[in-house]
Amino acid sequence: MAPPQPSSRAIREHNLRLVLGALGRDEARSRAELAAATGLSKPTVGGALRAFAQAGLVREIGRTTGRRGPSATLYQRVPDAAFVLGVDVGARYVRAVLADLDGEPVDEMTVRLDRPHVDAVVAAAERVRARVGDRLARTELAVGGTPGVVDPHTGRVGAAPNIEGWEGVMAERVLSRALGVAALIENDVNLAALGEQAHGGGRGVDSFAYLAIGSGLGAGIVLHGQLHRGARGAAGEVGFLPVGEDPFTGTRPAGTGAMERRLSSAGLVALAEELAATTPSGMTPPFQVDELFDAARHGDALGRAVVARAAREIAVCIAGISAVVDLELVLLGGGIGDNDDLLLPDVRAAIAELLPLPPRVERAALAARAVTTGALAVGCDRARQALVSRLVDGESPGGPPEA
Repeated sequence: MAPPQPSSRAIREHNLRLVLGALGRDEARSRAELAAATGLSKPTVGGALRAFAQAGLVREIGRTTGRRGPSATLYQRVPDAAFVLGVDVGARYVRAVLADLDGEPVDEMTVRLDRPHVDAVVAAAERVRARVGDRLARTELAVGGTPGVVDPHTGRVGAAPNIEGWEGVMAERVLSRALGVAALIENDVNLAALGEQAHGGGRGVDSFAYLAIGSGLGAGIVLHGQLHRGARGAAGEVGFLPVGEDPFTGTRPAGTGAMERRLSSAGLVALAEELAATTPSGMTPPFQVDELFDAARHGDALGRAVVARAAREIAVCIAGISAVVDLELVLLGGGIGDNDDLLLPDVRAAIAELLPLPPRVERAALAARAVTTGALAVGCDRARQALVSRLVDGESPGGPPEA
């Protein structure tokens, strides 16, 4: 049986997207140049440009000069014709970045939460809405990253114990109401991986993981260029890797697994408390993870012991992923993972002992901006698709036949 042929509507959408993608933010292009870049005919490109100009997405900025032959009109995309909002929801803060259609930030805001509670998150989102102000009318959508597992079918958040009242919430509905704009919610570590893919250490890498190590533990996994979410949105929940002599025993705080109890801020503090009785150190409890790592940099025996154990646990975590999907690269991020000067040599040595073909291990490039960068990458793509679809839907039956 012959494959189904694309509809005229699908063809128009495809052509409009090609032209919009070929229009640069800073470089003006003529109709002939756009036709050459997209492989479309000049009439098709002309129809697309007229549609974009009427919608305010493209503007004429002059004519060609200094070339042989007649001059031609030059066109340029209008990136601030619409905005996208990227939001990073955490237990201690909500970060938001407003960007244009090219993903260039035009405003940003960080709201500290007075407590890790759903009501505080909603209040922070309402403050973001007030900051966006009149620009909200031109904001296509918000893309938010949240801790926990986001069900791909319902959008319900699960396994998010760090924010009281957040688990079980239909986060897209809640944030959309608070922000005043349609919202798409994704796991925060997944968005961080997409941020690194778009503008960080994952650019041009076919298959890699972003491993976030901090108050929690999770991985965003990109396979063959695509984010891998799994059947229920739980891919990358490496905190539940069954490690230890008997992973079925021991106390289990709600929403945490065996690996996260060992490799997280709380896990490393517990380790320091255990080792303190037998390890000489200038430190005294209560311990803080950042202080333990700083002490290790200055040669403190307890700090160095904690760092060495953390590196081995990271290697085990990486081996658990890579032995199954054969990653090319693992990027370390999060408050603990960012300590590349201390961790990377030991992690690389340990992973080489565990796997015959270990992945390359590097520090992630985007640090605290990874989640919002990924959110904006997703949001800009969705926004451009939505704008093109509305243009096609708004065309009269006798509209541009080839666009």
